[in-house]
Amino acid sequence: MLRTAAVAAAVALFSLPSSAHALESGPKGPLPMFDLQRLRLDPGSLGSLVVGTGRTLAPGLLRVGLNYHYEQLPMHFQTRWEPGDGTGLVENKMTAHLTVGYGVLSWLDVGAELPFILMQGGKPTLEYLPPRSGGLATPWLSARAALLRQTTGAPINMAVALTAGLPVGSRAAQAHEDYAWHPRLQLGYVGEGFQVGGEAGVFLRKRHDLRPVSYVEGDVVGNELRLGATVTSRGGDVTRGEVSVVAGVPLQGGRVGAELLIAIRRHALQGLDLYVMGGPGVGAGFDTPTIRFVAGLSWSTGKVD
Repeated sequence: MLRTAAVAAAVALFSLPSSAHALESGPKGPLPMFDLQRLRLDPGSLGSLVVGTGRTLAPGLLRVGLNYHYEQLPMHFQTRWEPGDGTGLVENKMTAHLTVGYGVLSWLDVGAELPFILMQGGKPTLEYLPPRSGGLATPWLSARAALLRQTTGAPINMAVALTAGLPVGSRAAQAHEDYAWHPRLQLGYVGEGFQVGGEAGVFLRKRHDLRPVSYVEGDVVGNELRLGATVTSRGGDVTRGEVSVVAGVPLQGGRVGAELLIAIRRHALQGLDLYVMGGPGVGAGFDTPTIRFVAGLSWSTGKVD
């Protein structure tokens, strides 16, 4: 009797999920469906590559960008911030982004972003398989209207922007949203040789509870308060730098994630810019990568910044 009880206790002890990394046995199935990609590139890139500054592209100006994007551990179930450590359902991910921005009126521009996942890989975790490598991610359409402009005598730049995701991303690549809306307010100020800006908005999407995946409180996908701030240099005619911070504050459960991104742009030829951007993710959000890197080029029909 005692021996039987001891065996049962040992079996129960070793069957407990001590961590999401340790258990890789059992049946495997697909994850709840959402788009894993957090980064949105600004098609106009007036000031920052990722944070709006309340400015709009000049009427008739076209900007086209092509970007290579690498993420380390963009989906992991660590319960604390451990840069470069751990395993995950997605450990390495490479994506190509095509962006297009166009100035419609003096106070209005529109844009689009088309991401395509080139490859991604990870390890099975608990009952779930990693996403299949490759596929179309959620395309995004955006519009931005200026409310205040320094060029017309206002003390600051202010704009409202709306970005919407199209529900055509690959489900197998973990890149699909049933719906996604991101309205936001953007503010900025252009000074002598510098620019500062910030934006605040709400990212709206379907809620998914991933706690059955990770056995960790806070692993929830849902609506977020999205915040961003940037400081950019405008003093160099050829090369300039920018520093941006972006953060997501969950509104339906989850954990805060933030990223520090540093970029350098170089005006290589008339209308042609080359740039690199990268930095660490900070926080224990399961969809915040530990490292992000972007390299790209853009062509425009006039001076963008």
